[in-house]
Parts: sequence; structure tokens; C-alpha cells
Amino acid sequence: MIATVRALTCGLLLLSQAATAGPREPVAIIYRITGEALRVASGRSPLHLFDRLPAETTLELSPGSRLAIAFVTGKRYEISGPARVTLGKGELAEKSGGVRALPSVPPLPRLAAIAEDEEPGPTMGAVRIRAERIAGLYPRRGVAVLADDAILRFQPVLGAGKYRIEVRDSQGRRAFQTDAESPPVKVPAGRLRAGHRYSWMVRTLDRPGAVARGEADLVTLSEDAARARQKTREILESEESGSLPLLAEIDHSLGLLLEARDDLRAALGGEPANPELRKALAEIETQLEEADDHD
Repeated sequence: MIATVRALTCGLLLLSQAATAGPREPVAIIYRITGEALRVASGRSPLHLFDRLPAETTLELSPGSRLAIAFVTGKRYEISGPARVTLGKGELAEKSGGVRALPSVPPLPRLAAIAEDEEPGPTMGAVRIRAERIAGLYPRRGVAVLADDAILRFQPVLGAGKYRIEVRDSQGRRAFQTDAESPPVKVPAGRLRAGHRYSWMVRTLDRPGAVARGEADLVTLSEDAARARQKTREILESEESGSLPLLAEIDHSLGLLLEARDDLRAALGGEPANPELRKALAEIETQLEEADDHD
């Protein structure tokens, strides 16, 4: 219970610490921006998409400029220039000019900690069997999935007619097993528990020559995180497509890399020339490639 309360205070952006930890901790993120907007400090510096801002930051927008900002508390605002605002810890502390409150979203917890009743135990990775490696496993290295919507992916192996896929919990107990002719493989709802860590394995069956094998791990989002994420998506998806970058950032922070990539691709569909969206997408693609590195 204590861990859940602490997680919830992290707020919308799933930042490394709660916004109340200090005045320089980020309390808000810019998720839409057009025109000229400046951060006023000792000088003036331009603002960019996905900038994370601490409390007491003052923003100035010139005429015709617009930005949307989300606080860790879930409060959101659209600011249209000419305008000047100063950030508080959970909302705007001062404002003048074109400022419009947007519907709030739930403060989301960070990627859920492993459940308190889950004790470390043996996993499939404890015993290594020499075999040709199956590449492209996803999720991998702690990448997150939704407990009731987990999809396992891997690269097909030449000559393999069928694969055995197996998921085990941290105690080594089998949670799911199936044989499939090709990826991806969906884990049926109810097989994985929210907020837990699992190992999964895929190996070839009836393949001539050496067996090919791959192993990886994953973590499922907590029930609180999944509910808050779904509620947030319902709110933001009812708005114009400009909220897609915020959805992407939420999924990215939760460890839902494929979902974040899909959100960014959809956002780029509406703004194909946006260099900051392209940069964010490239960073996600790099993370996905790194997740497939050899352990």
C-alpha cells in the first residue's frame, strides 16, 4: 500500500522523483507547440516539444504562438500568445493572456514495482543451453506489457516449422505455454498477474539441425497504472490529434515502447515535417534495437 501511494505521487510524467521533492524537479511537460515560445530565466531561451520544466519557470508566448502543457498532477493548459505564465508545483501559479484549462487526466504512477508478495526465485535463464539464438524478442529487458494484452514477438528462424513459447513467473512456475507456427503470439487474458516480473522463452520444434532458442524477461503494469493509463487515453483520444505526443510520452515513461512508437507514428501522420517528433521516434527505435542486444 505504501509503495502504491508513493508511486501515485509521481504524477503524469512518471518523473524520477515526486514534484514536491524540490523546486527544481520537473513538474510539467510541453507536448504541443507552434510558433515562438520562450523560457524566461537569466535570459530567454526557446522552448521545445517534450521540454520538462521545474516549478517557478516563466514562459512567454508571442502573438500567434500556442503550446499545450501537462503537469504531474494531471492538470493541463493550452496557452495562446500573447501570454505570460509562471509554473507552480501542480498548476499555473501566475497567468496573463490567452490561457485555457483543458480537461485534467489522472496522475499516473511510474512503472509498477514488483508486487510485495513476489519473492526472487529461479527463472528459465538460470540454466543456459547452447543453441542458435533466436533474435528480436520483445518484450525484453524489463520492457513493460499490459497483463491482459501481452503479445510476444520474435524473428522467425530459417527452417523452423513450429515454435514452443513458454512464460514462467519468478518462482519458475509456468504461467503460459503454447506451440505456434509463427510470431507474434498473444498471451490469453488472465494468465499474467499485474505488477509482476516474468521470464519467457521461445525455441524451435521439428527443425532440421540445431535447436534455436531465445530467452527474455518482461514486467506487467500494475492494475492502478493500467487503469490510469486507460482513463488518460480515453480523455486525450477524444481531443484533436495534437494530444498524441503526450500519449506517446506516457507510454514511453511506462516502458510500453511499441505503444509509444505507434503513438508517435500516428502523430507524425498529422505532422510529417515535425523534426522534434521525428527525433522522439528515432530515440524509441534506438531503444527497441538496444532491447534486443545480447545479454
